[in-house]
Amino acid sequence: LNKDMGNVERARAAWPDTPHWVLLLAAASDATSQREAGRRIGRSSGYVSRVLSNTYAGSLAEAEMLVRSAWGAEIVACPLWGDIPLSSCMAHRRRKAPARTSVHHLYRNACPTCPNNTDGALLGEEVA
Repeated sequence: LNKDMGNVERARAAWPDTPHWVLLLAAASDATSQREAGRRIGRSSGYVSRVLSNTYAGSLAEAEMLVRSAWGAEIVACPLWGDIPLSSCMAHRRRKAPARTSVHHLYRNACPTCPNNTDGALLGEEVA
């Protein structure tokens, strides 16, 4: 691919019918850098580059969730709190630290069986 192309153009060239989430990642990379876009989703610049060039061999569903969470401004219906941002939903359900407050305990109990929790499906596990 042409090195003079921006990330959006590279993504469009690499992805037939480029998904919206890939364009979000490409636009974010053009606005800042692939390194900064990767930092925002907790991944490396190489990860971003491989996703944009459609050569990433891992879970594209996971990549999509990370991008949608970071830049998609999507809202999900939380069984505990009603409408919340997807980014908050993902942060709470993926929290590794011990539950220290009553709110943490609520999430710890509700998230594993929540219909918004697709983490098990992304890992090939059966989701309740």
